[in-house]
Amino acid sequence: MTDSIHARIQAFITDPSTGDFDALACAAHDYQYRENPPYRRFVDRAGTPPPRVWRDVPAVPAFAFKDTPLACAPAGDVFLSSGTTEGPERRARHHVPDLDLYRHAALAGFRRAVLPAGERRRFLVAAPERAWHPLSSLGAMVSWLREAHDAGAEPSFLDDGTVDLPRLARVLDTLDDRPVLVLAVTGALLRLADHAERQGRRWRLPAGSLVLDTGGCKGYPEDLDRGRILARYRAVLGVDAEAVINEYGMTEMCSQLYARAAGPAIAPPWVRTLVCDPVTGREAPRGRAGLLRHVDLANLGSVIAVQTEDVGRAVEGGIEILGRVAGAEPRGCSLLLAS
Repeated sequence: MTDSIHARIQAFITDPSTGDFDALACAAHDYQYRENPPYRRFVDRAGTPPPRVWRDVPAVPAFAFKDTPLACAPAGDVFLSSGTTEGPERRARHHVPDLDLYRHAALAGFRRAVLPAGERRRFLVAAPERAWHPLSSLGAMVSWLREAHDAGAEPSFLDDGTVDLPRLARVLDTLDDRPVLVLAVTGALLRLADHAERQGRRWRLPAGSLVLDTGGCKGYPEDLDRGRILARYRAVLGVDAEAVINEYGMTEMCSQLYARAAGPAIAPPWVRTLVCDPVTGREAPRGRAGLLRHVDLANLGSVIAVQTEDVGRAVEGGIEILGRVAGAEPRGCSLLLAS
């Protein structure tokens, strides 16, 4: 059964016409109910009947990943969230028995949203990479993307929680007319903007370049809305909002959502997101804010349904991400830059 559902999900990620999301979600739930004892206890205590559609799959609160190894098999890899106000021992842990499925989903999502398969360009990275941050899920993804798409070999500008701004500035000074991909945590690019303002410097990325950022303002001294962030990117790098893509991900998920400019975040076909009323837990009406619940088929080795403390609303074309619920702890890769 494991091989069967794994193969079906991997085929669906490659080509969504090969399967039905509801059927795959229910089969994945059945597998996880049998093979993941903590999840089975959670479902039994809730008294939840077997799901018939993906919306019915019982969702585990994201904070449960701090307390319980939620895995269907011995984990070959364990990824930890970047940080928490409660100390390192309270970091979320995502046990991933099958790294191949994780990599497959990460690359497939990137190719849908950013660069098509086979396209390579020079990467300028100010984000964690697996060699230096082996427990970071973002670090793993960045390394996979570089292996598959990076036409250069420039080391990351993020090291030991700081951004090498002088080196990044020197590299920007030497760019030719070939388009690049700037892949960075948001806080790193905001610090580059601060550096440019202090030095009285500006750059213009080559035509066709893209900026892929993630993490929001966590770890940065000022909380800026998306419009102000895009304005700062335009000022320092000369890129229009249409050339900026925001990645939304979390340690507890193997897949990512991507948003162009200030538009909604769009999930790949193997992920569904519900906006849930925080009181009833039921799906909120379209346009009303609620808590995001993700069902990610690539999470086959842990739990596919994760209830987050992220706030958003369903809008035309996707999900508008609004932030974190009041009182929730800050989290995310940009905490690597916290001063």
